[in-house]
Amino acid sequence: MTKYLDMIEEKRRLPLALLLVALVTLAFYWPALLNSFIDYDDNDYVTANAMVSQGLTLKGFIWSFTAFHAGNWHPLTWLSHMLDVQLFDLNPVGHHAVSVAWHTVNVVLLCLLLHRLTGALGRSMLVALLFALHPLHVESVAWVSERKDVLSTFFWLLTMLAYLSYTRKPDLKRYLPVALFFALGLMSKQMLVTLPVALLLLDFWPVKRLESGNWKKLIAEKIPLFVLSAAAALVTIAAQSSASALTHTGAGTSVFINAGNAFLSYLRYAGNMFWPVDLALFYPFDASSVTPVKVAAALLVLIAITVVALLQRNSRPYLAFGWGWYLVTLLPVIGFLRAGEQAMADRYTYVPLIGLFVMLAWGGGELAARWRSGKSSAAGISAVVVLVLGVMSVKQIGYWRNSYELFGHALAVVQENWLAHNNMGFLLARENRPGEAISHFRESVRINPEGVVGYRNLGTAYQASGNIPLALEAFRQAVKVAPGDAESHYRLGYAYLFSGNVELAFEQYRQLERLDPAHAQPLLQSIKITGGLR
Repeated sequence: MTKYLDMIEEKRRLPLALLLVALVTLAFYWPALLNSFIDYDDNDYVTANAMVSQGLTLKGFIWSFTAFHAGNWHPLTWLSHMLDVQLFDLNPVGHHAVSVAWHTVNVVLLCLLLHRLTGALGRSMLVALLFALHPLHVESVAWVSERKDVLSTFFWLLTMLAYLSYTRKPDLKRYLPVALFFALGLMSKQMLVTLPVALLLLDFWPVKRLESGNWKKLIAEKIPLFVLSAAAALVTIAAQSSASALTHTGAGTSVFINAGNAFLSYLRYAGNMFWPVDLALFYPFDASSVTPVKVAAALLVLIAITVVALLQRNSRPYLAFGWGWYLVTLLPVIGFLRAGEQAMADRYTYVPLIGLFVMLAWGGGELAARWRSGKSSAAGISAVVVLVLGVMSVKQIGYWRNSYELFGHALAVVQENWLAHNNMGFLLARENRPGEAISHFRESVRINPEGVVGYRNLGTAYQASGNIPLALEAFRQAVKVAPGDAESHYRLGYAYLFSGNVELAFEQYRQLERLDPAHAQPLLQSIKITGGLR
């Protein structure tokens, strides 16, 4: 009878716990609904995207599955944005509300998953609340363009819940939902390619299927999932290559530099988890900071933590599970194959930090159990930590209020931030403040002399202010830095034409014809007609 009553009480506690973590998440994230769209990727993804801004259409549906737009292939993410436009038009409140809702659902699913895996409700709640309110996760939720993070994680968690059901009674009927949810997740964001390995970690702990010793069978059953991962990885490389996102010049092409930055980033992300201050939209990649001494020290620390976790795998399996989760799930974005100009990004921690949170929650729970008042003390400390993180997240959400706040904060907390200078200059130029814009653009190209966009924007700002000689100089530098950039040839040609030098303008449009014939031919024809050139 007592056992039956305990079961009833447990069934009541779980729904209340799930409701509590959902309400706490919403309470701290509601300020995100006050935010605007950001002048960085939000235009590509929503506001200036010709397909998305039409809402749900048959043409848009086909485009979602066939386009490599913005260097990505994530059809479900595109459809999610289209649905938002269909429902809310371009009112940012609705778009932010949907992202917050997805995040809240993920928090609930994470708590439910951990409870079903371990039966430890208090620790599951703590991990869910750390996941919900950590400032590192604000970028994934408060940035409309990062819808792919919250959407793909939803399918990640559904995959794991389906897998848990499969492990209790393995058969094809229960395996199919695992594969389906995984495929849907990959169609939201390809960072999920490591999920089959994460399922193997579940087999180790807490499901403990590895104890049977039949590890070959456990790997074999995941071969269809690994095939999906391989296909998604190939699609990602193709999509990134189409946008030249995998092409880097100078020191950034070094395998050793990229690997060194990856090892350092593992520790930086973990450090930011414990001390989440001075977080920014963009952290520039700086090859000079990747020194042999720093890399060797980072590698030694990573190896030491790994060895300790493995040595404790029998007595404290949650350590090996959590650390393995962290290392594996960060692998696609840690930078061994670097895409983009950033050294690291807060959004990449959305799923990986779950592993570290598990280590903290279960490790803290074990320590608390050794003292008479340990549980109550641990509960109090946990509540304070969650509250502090929540307050910090609200502050971080405020930096995403608008583009000025976002880029201004990035300039304040990250030195030599060429992208923040460039984007702030763009905002100022758009408000017809060319002098201030030029100052930011000049700083951007000083920091990043290989940045073609900075030179293009600097030239445009000079031209708007009437300084044609300096505009021509900036555009010529853009062409020198990136001879294959069609936009730079177009702008240089236009500047020559504006200054009255028809011959040099014609020469630039001939270069443009090689890169973008459809754009160049009307310009060449116009010059031939008006300028008498052949």
